[in-house]
Amino acid sequence: MLKYILKRILYLIPILIGVSIIIFALKTFTPGDPARQILGNSASEEQVQEKREELGLNDPVPVQYFNYVKGIVTRLDFGDSYRTGKPVLSEITPRLWTSAKITLGAVIIGALIGVLLGIISALKKYTAVDSGVLVISMFFQSVPEFVIGLVLIMVFAVNLHVLPANGIETWQGYIMPMLCIGLASVASYTRITRSSMLEVLGEDYIRTAKAKGQSQNNITFRHALRNALIPVAQSVGTNLGNSIGGGMVLETVFGVPGVGKYIVDAITQRNYPSVLGGALIIAIVLTIINLLVDISFVLIDPRLKTTIISGSGSKKMKKVKPETAKAA
Repeated sequence: MLKYILKRILYLIPILIGVSIIIFALKTFTPGDPARQILGNSASEEQVQEKREELGLNDPVPVQYFNYVKGIVTRLDFGDSYRTGKPVLSEITPRLWTSAKITLGAVIIGALIGVLLGIISALKKYTAVDSGVLVISMFFQSVPEFVIGLVLIMVFAVNLHVLPANGIETWQGYIMPMLCIGLASVASYTRITRSSMLEVLGEDYIRTAKAKGQSQNNITFRHALRNALIPVAQSVGTNLGNSIGGGMVLETVFGVPGVGKYIVDAITQRNYPSVLGGALIIAIVLTIINLLVDISFVLIDPRLKTTIISGSGSKKMKKVKPETAKAA
């Protein structure tokens, strides 16, 4: 198990290097002079050249990239914002916690709604209820998230006046962003839950439970749902990454001071260190999430743990003969 975790961690290194190279290249070859932007149009050419030398912009691009990565690895230095002059990491850290709360809330909402719809769809398979559930879930997946966000603002903020349209000064401000992002993942949870429930409900032990006269609720929630939730739990990590990506746009729609809005504002201001640092931090968070998801797969499904241990050569699983099993 430890060997598997270390191997997965090593796989993250080339991924992060590749992401950093792509993002740094986009920043380097984007038109515009950062030194001129910082000093303004009234600055002389000599002042601009001095600022470029101070920022290291006159160095070759590979040298700039090496110095940037060195600063991240040795000092966690993602550069300083052109707009405020403060370290990018210090500006992103509180915003990262805001984005994390919205993302986790959205995943919980999407999972609860999706699992409930999936159970209903499986129990009412091939009926009008089943078709209606699938249509509703696919609708939320097909409509862009920012459109759903605007509709929620019109209904709950403009017409009903029950939720704030902008900001997160109170806890009510988190509801619409969480709901909007969570609804986009409902279809995924619904399909997975439905297919998993249908498979589990066809197992022999379910038929045995029915033959013993157990109630439908007891069979569904005590026996079937527990095993059917394994694929659902494994899909949470994928939806978590998708929710982070979708939250970047919706934070701007709802005026949430998260990492997504920070990056969008930095792009409009051509604040390259903030764009680069924010994108890299999100990439690091996503890779860590993927690592934790892979590890959780092994913890949730013991069959994967057996496969990993057997494949590593540390232990070999031996098949037990039927006679030996009966004797035992």
